[in-house]
Amino acid sequence: MEIAKNIKMIEGLQCELLSLVSQLFLSMQDSNATTAQRAEILANIEVMVYLLSEKLGVSPKNLDQKAISRMKLGILQQDSSEQWRASLLGVLHHLENRA
Repeated sequence: MEIAKNIKMIEGLQCELLSLVSQLFLSMQDSNATTAQRAEILANIEVMVYLLSEKLGVSPKNLDQKAISRMKLGILQQDSSEQWRASLLGVLHHLENRA
C-alpha cells in the first residue's frame, strides 16, 4: 500500500513539474509576464525538484552537492564561454554559501 502511495505521489510531482515548465515557457513567450511572475514559477520548479528528489531517495544536501559538482565541471570546461562561466560561478557561490 505504501509503495502505491509513493508511486502516485511521484507521478503527481512529475505532472506538476511538467506543468510548471510549461508555464515558464509560456511566460517567456508572453511579453506582459513580469519578472516576479517568472520568479514565482521558477521557485515552484525548485520546490518540485526538491520534493521529487526526496521521494526518489536523493536528499536535498546530496542534490545540492551534485549541482555544485556539475557547476565546477562546467567552469573548468574549455569550451565554456566567459559569460557562461560567470553565470555558473554566481550560482556556485550562492549554493556554497547556503549549504
